[in-house]
Amino acid sequence: MINGYYNLIVKNYPWYVDEMRGISIGSEINFDWIMAINIRVELMHVASSQTDVKLKTRRDQETLKECSDFMLFDDQNNFLIHNEDAAPSIYKSAYLISCKISSSDYQGVSSPEEEFTCYCYPGHLPGNAFGFNSAGFVFGVNATYPKLMVTNSFPRQILNRLMLSAKNLKELEKIFRTVPCSYGFCMNIGFAGDDPNILESDWNSEFFNANSESTRQINPHLFNYEIAPTENSQNTVSKHCIISPKMFSIDKNEDNFFTSQYYYHFNHYERIEIDEVLNMSSMRRKERTELISPPTNLKELLDITSDTADSSYPIFRTPRKNDPSELQTIATALFDLNRKTLSIFVKKPSDSYQPLVKIRIC
Repeated sequence: MINGYYNLIVKNYPWYVDEMRGISIGSEINFDWIMAINIRVELMHVASSQTDVKLKTRRDQETLKECSDFMLFDDQNNFLIHNEDAAPSIYKSAYLISCKISSSDYQGVSSPEEEFTCYCYPGHLPGNAFGFNSAGFVFGVNATYPKLMVTNSFPRQILNRLMLSAKNLKELEKIFRTVPCSYGFCMNIGFAGDDPNILESDWNSEFFNANSESTRQINPHLFNYEIAPTENSQNTVSKHCIISPKMFSIDKNEDNFFTSQYYYHFNHYERIEIDEVLNMSSMRRKERTELISPPTNLKELLDITSDTADSSYPIFRTPRKNDPSELQTIATALFDLNRKTLSIFVKKPSDSYQPLVKIRIC
């Protein structure tokens, strides 16, 4: 299985294999282990399913639960917030990486020029958590858990890494649509740049239709994409846009392509119909969010990301004895798209509303 993924990646994106080799050399950890870490999603799926990759155990339903995202956009607010949930060991070992990568020649094929800043796990390629690139795109990843996994497609973390190279929305959406994924995931995307041409798109309904002609009069900059694998290696992708109430009044929204002002997403599919593991944490975090009045400002939004009212399955997570996975919220990323900043909290945001660090996006 590992060799199959390796051969697929080295044939199509050899520069990412070199990147993993660099991690291996720098960390003095065998390349095979680094390769395995970067296909961990697929390996864990197979390991937990034993001989049938379409089955999940009861314990998986309790332990699979990673990350929450919230978006708020109106005349006063323009935010995307991501809670990064992971093993407590990652809390002190994760790091920010900011890099500029020049193009190189690979037997007549040029690797992309890239510039991005990402929150990274040790040994992992960038793109697995949250960050931004030089085009002005910001992102937060939600894990999803379809019961289907296909092995003749690219590992999820390769798609996550590849999206960092996107220079515009068309490139980004082409990656989601045309690079076959082995396993599913969800991307929450915002745009903090100044060039509206970067947001041009031919995708104007929930599911892409190359023959559709759009009559829409608005240009969203906040998006949620759900990506799921299929047995024929053609991704199923759903696109949803978050717009301001003022924009919402312009479009009839008969196909429910838009949500006005406030949106949230957890670790299950909301729009794609697929057989999946509906883990209790994801459902309970959503149920709790639905009980809270929609936020009208940043403080209220941060209060939601910090919520612990459901003591068994809180939105902001800390390791607890009754939690078999012992995951915790290791960081909260606040993207302020108006001020073009990323603020990172490593404690509950509502404790002081003061981030550990704030950096410019673009």
